[in-house]
Amino acid sequence: MEGKTHAAIGMATGVGLACGMGESADVAVLGLTVVSAVIGSLLPDIDEDGSMINNFLFPSLKRTYRSFALAALGAVMVLFYFLKGLPAWVLWLGLYAAAVAYVPHRTVTHSLLACAYVGWVVYTIAPTYTWAVVLGYLSHLIADTMTSAGVPYLWPYKKRFNLKGFGVKVKTGGAGDRLIGTVAIIVAALGFVYLVGQVLYDEALTAGWISP
Repeated sequence: MEGKTHAAIGMATGVGLACGMGESADVAVLGLTVVSAVIGSLLPDIDEDGSMINNFLFPSLKRTYRSFALAALGAVMVLFYFLKGLPAWVLWLGLYAAAVAYVPHRTVTHSLLACAYVGWVVYTIAPTYTWAVVLGYLSHLIADTMTSAGVPYLWPYKKRFNLKGFGVKVKTGGAGDRLIGTVAIIVAALGFVYLVGQVLYDEALTAGWISP
């Protein structure tokens, strides 16, 4: 599916997660939860030079140089970890960037193994947002399962799983792709309205403007 569809699904996923976080979460945490889910939903396509995530990371670079830039960025992070004594997550993130820079599209990055690795790295950086990134990542894999190409969930086992047997064959960029993206945006918008209303209600309650 297109990057904007994955982003919309990730946004809906993040908003849904934020809606379930309860009154203990402040506005910043709720917002970062949604952002984290969107990032997670785009991350599997880091193996594609023209993907939305790579357009964001390397906007001024031609596509032909982006894999090299990603590998170089990963190598620099690993080097700085050893030279500067940076936190361990710098090493893990650098290894990930270097490892996936030249892999074929829809292989290792579209697997449960990669999802677990990314989730673990995020946990070492900011545990609060681990589930947001993981669920966003999984939303990408599930969405791509609806395409004919399918997803190799169990990589390095190469079998790709899809829903063609159930008559589901969404074409990337096609009407089905756009429809899913539109529905996801609507769901995210409704969830966002609920979140804003909940925040305003809690603030009014705290200020004593209204009674419980």
